[in-house]
Order: sequence, then structure tokens, then C-alpha cells
Amino acid sequence: MKEEGSSVNIIVISVLIGVVLLIAAILGFSGKETVKLPLKFEEFTDFQCPACRNYHPVVTKLVAEFSDNVDYEFKNYPLSEIHENAYNAALAGQAAKNQGKFDEMANILFENQENLTDNNIIILAAKVSGLDSSQFAKDFKSDAVKQKVDADIKDGQNRGINATPTFYINGKKVVFKEGDNPEDILRATIKEKIELGLKQK
Repeated sequence: MKEEGSSVNIIVISVLIGVVLLIAAILGFSGKETVKLPLKFEEFTDFQCPACRNYHPVVTKLVAEFSDNVDYEFKNYPLSEIHENAYNAALAGQAAKNQGKFDEMANILFENQENLTDNNIIILAAKVSGLDSSQFAKDFKSDAVKQKVDADIKDGQNRGINATPTFYINGKKVVFKEGDNPEDILRATIKEKIELGLKQK
């Protein structure tokens, strides 16, 4: 009787395994990740971070190169412990974004990252063509802008980010090894994900 019971159990387990494999096959499971386009390309960055300034033109180039399949999001992550003006610079970027002038403001902030006191930020903002300076000054001090910057910081903290810039592609952190060329790694990763996403359409 025990042998019969064991045989029945083996048969049941075999059937269950077969059903699981069948369901996986029906769902098209191939062991590869599912990629939805456009890719979500996130960059956690700090306007006073020298490395972020160096990466900025690289990211701008990549976003333009893959614009049809990439949804880029700049995430504010000012490292205030070592960059005393980074938080206010993040506020400035967000305030300019409210007027559709984020890219122009970001360029100026990175170019002047060693001189980003509140007064100088206002002076720099006045150099952005088409930016309403009066509205900018109000947004710069507004709770709504502060809440957006704080939300980005909270997001980064929840992910355990401790350095900038940090990149995520479709929620997965991009890791650079010693000796890597960051531009090559980012381009290759984006290209690979896009190709996979197009095949899965």
C-alpha cells in the first residue's frame, strides 16, 4: 500500500510539473526579461557633483540618439552633506522645468556649479531665454517645487543610492566596473534593451 501511495504521489507531482511547464510555454516564457518600450531611463544626479557635470553631455547625447524609444527622467539627488548649494540648485532646476526650461537651466547650473548661491542662481536664471524671472522666483521658493525635489530624494534613499550620478534602465541599476567607459556601457545597455523590446512587440 505504501508503494502504491508513493507511486500516486510521483504521478501527481509529474502531472503538476507538466502543467506548470505547459503554462510557461503558453505564456511565451523564454527565460528573458520582458521589456516595454519606451525604456524608462532614470538618472539620479546632483548639480554640484563634478562627475554629474561630466556625464551631463553624455546623457544628453544618448537621450537624443535613442529619443524614439527612451523616456528619460532627471531625478534630483543633491548630496547636501558635501554640496551645500546642491539642494537649492535642484529647486532651481525644478522651478525652470515648470516653464519648460529645464534643459537650459540644467546646462547653466552645471556650467556654474562652483557658484550656486541663492543670489547667483537668480542671476543665472535671468540668462535663460524665455524664462519668466518673476514666476521663477516664486516657484523657486514654492512648496510644490520643494515637494517634488524631496520626493526624488526619498525615492533615491529607498533605493539605497549613495553616490551620483546613478542610472536605472527600466528599474534596473546600471553598474559600471573599473575601467569601463560609461558612455559605451550606457549605450550598449540601452541598445540591447530596445532590440529586445522590439522583438517582443
